[in-house]
Amino acid sequence: MKAIYSLLVLCAVMTAGCMKYEEAPLVESPSYIRVYNNLPQIGNALYAGQATPFLTLLVDPETDGQGVPSDAGIVGDFLATRQLFSLSYPINAANNDISGSVLNGRGGSTASLLPSNYEYPGNAHVLTAPAINGFDLSAWAQIPSGKHRIMFIVRPQNNTPFKNLSALIRGNILIDTTVELARGEVYTLHAVARDLDEKKYGLYIRRESFVHETFDENKIYTGFVNLSGNMPKAIGAGYGNVYPDRPAIYCTYYMPSVVSNSNGPQLNILKGYDKTYFTTLRQNMDTVIHYLELPMLPRDSFFLQNVIKEYAPDGAIVQGGPLNPSGRGIGTLPSFAFHFADAANPTRLTTLFSAANPRTFNNFDPVNSAATSFTPNLNLIVNSNNVNRLYSTLNIMEIVYDRVYLMQVQRGFNTVPLN
Repeated sequence: MKAIYSLLVLCAVMTAGCMKYEEAPLVESPSYIRVYNNLPQIGNALYAGQATPFLTLLVDPETDGQGVPSDAGIVGDFLATRQLFSLSYPINAANNDISGSVLNGRGGSTASLLPSNYEYPGNAHVLTAPAINGFDLSAWAQIPSGKHRIMFIVRPQNNTPFKNLSALIRGNILIDTTVELARGEVYTLHAVARDLDEKKYGLYIRRESFVHETFDENKIYTGFVNLSGNMPKAIGAGYGNVYPDRPAIYCTYYMPSVVSNSNGPQLNILKGYDKTYFTTLRQNMDTVIHYLELPMLPRDSFFLQNVIKEYAPDGAIVQGGPLNPSGRGIGTLPSFAFHFADAANPTRLTTLFSAANPRTFNNFDPVNSAATSFTPNLNLIVNSNNVNRLYSTLNIMEIVYDRVYLMQVQRGFNTVPLN
């Protein structure tokens, strides 16, 4: 069992005193939850009527005589739009993320000094899930199993905690629902827009099946789910580009050479993975995900004289993606492309390149760059004892209108990978 409460130890030297967070009490009969705000930052006409995408999560809220929430058993405050890429462990555990900057796609950066949490539990000091089925699930928080009331409150983006906001603001309830959580199960929850035109919102909850399935440790797995609501009228009027509502999904496995010419690296394709059909998503908000099995290539496919090859260059992500079919723009590492064909209009094809550097990907502005056409490379490379090694992953691609969020679930690092 992992308890973020007990992990933050501040020691200057071995003989100095140490401070730590008080140990949290154990949760009896726990379930495990991870919560996202899926209301994107407003960037175009598609989201013109959307509610302000800055929320407070309340689990088992306490209300006053007028029914206005004042506190809760769990408060996930300052909940900003989720990042396009998230891992299965909290990137910023034990720290209060009060600032950040992103590349704005116009040669500069923007910064915020206001509190922002990109998910719950995120950096909250709570008990988290143990490894289950070999997967690291420390980004999921423990919660007592059973019935819970869940609210999302629209709040201003400032540094005032929820309990100190005015009653008028605390009463701005966007979502109010009840869920039943089974003991020992793993859940991912999303605040979603069910209909942007009609301003209807709701809670999407998925009980994760991957904790019960069998996966080959030497394979990569990828699944898709469409979390878009009803298509807005702005799309029919020609405003904005979105992923198809009922996409047929194909996969290409690129193996670029490091031999360059005037057009960039020579682009090779792994046999059997040239726009190979995978699946068709026929239902929005589906809670069942089927996983595509993809091969992991030998180590020498990723390194040249023990030096790692290149991820997609930053310029491609800022300027609009791969520049030509020869491969310039996706780097020289093996990478994937997922092609989304519109079942209603097969000639329309949207491509998502899984080729970016995971370390820098969330630095790109998801509104003013081409980051929505990319995800990080699914081939995870881990540095252990100054040696780069390959590591298998399970990946969930969640489509929300004009962007795809990647949730990458890693195996527990109990042993060092062999390859």
